[in-house]
Amino acid sequence: MLRHLAFFEELAKTKETDANWRSTSAGLVVLRLIDQWMAAGSGEGEGWGLSAVRDAVNAIEETTPVRRILASVVDAIAESKPGDVSAVIPRLMAYAKSLEYDSRWTLAADVYSTILPYADPVVDADVVITAHVQSSTCLRFAGDFDGALAASHRAQEFAAAIDDVAGQLRGQIVEARVSISRGNFPVAASVLDSVIDAAERQHLSEVESRALHERAAVAGMTGDLEKAIRLMHAALPLAASQRDRDRILADIATGFLELGLLDIAGEAYVILIATAQDRSVRLGSIMNMMDIASRQRAEPVFDRYRRELATVEFPPYMHAKFLITLGNGYKRFANQDLAVSNLEEAIQYSRAKGLNHLLFEAEEALAAARSEALTPTPETAELVPEGIAVVAEAIRAMKETVGTGA
Repeated sequence: MLRHLAFFEELAKTKETDANWRSTSAGLVVLRLIDQWMAAGSGEGEGWGLSAVRDAVNAIEETTPVRRILASVVDAIAESKPGDVSAVIPRLMAYAKSLEYDSRWTLAADVYSTILPYADPVVDADVVITAHVQSSTCLRFAGDFDGALAASHRAQEFAAAIDDVAGQLRGQIVEARVSISRGNFPVAASVLDSVIDAAERQHLSEVESRALHERAAVAGMTGDLEKAIRLMHAALPLAASQRDRDRILADIATGFLELGLLDIAGEAYVILIATAQDRSVRLGSIMNMMDIASRQRAEPVFDRYRRELATVEFPPYMHAKFLITLGNGYKRFANQDLAVSNLEEAIQYSRAKGLNHLLFEAEEALAAARSEALTPTPETAELVPEGIAVVAEAIRAMKETVGTGA
């Protein structure tokens, strides 16, 4: 099998004039340099075309962070003995993480799979576990659920071998995420409840935060939105990074959105559009602002957000969600033809990608679009339920602190 196939496939569908072509091409030649360097086992770095690889990296725009990361990988190879990956692996991990930030899931998974054969399962145990966990996440977002599940199992096996409780629990969380993506909510809930209990007993706050967040997702998907919001609010202060906090806040906003509390949801999305580090969170926030606009029957605002997202290349889950959001929006604007066509496309796409939960959602939306009267009456929000009022106040305070002004 051709190594780094994901990079070749990405290049095949990208024009050479596109800035992403340069960064993808440079990433590929860096990874192939590493393969050659490891296989050779001896000799000088220049023997593997180090100068040509540097030229490829230098062709990336100077303001692009990935240029610095790839340059540091090449520097590490030039300064290290052949086969000594101790300085290379952390920089490859940074490269994979940067690809994740840009939602380039298949490329990130390829980089993680490049790291794993070269990392020592004992000396680099944390790297091996993290690479498997992150690879599982990337493969799940890319729609490869079997690959994601296999990676989560390998993470748990490595963690168990060195008695790493946190690593085992992290592996169980990503396993539960695969069950969520497949629509198997009872299994996911059972796994996550066990992880939350174990993490709390072991004082593993970061793991507990992640498990609470995923358990909230299950609660939301099974209809208990207030519980979902409370669980996510509990997870927020335990999160270890700004990126994790962004994702939790995005899901809290979605909970308020699903409850029909559009103003609170919109305030949270405005915060995220202005401050989120993760591209997928920003795009998801814009998509949900488009949904809010349709619920409020603000068609010009809806169309502005639609145009902003129309040329975006989404990962599979987000692409299906975008089609559903479009279909629901057009239904609210009484444009049944566009509503039905987008929802039919969402059904076909979700079925092809194995996105069972979104398939069910799209089918329900299509049935509603075909059978319900299409009225121009805007949806109205109700009062915030007492059980989640404290969460709404926290969002308002956060917006004032951020000072978005929207």
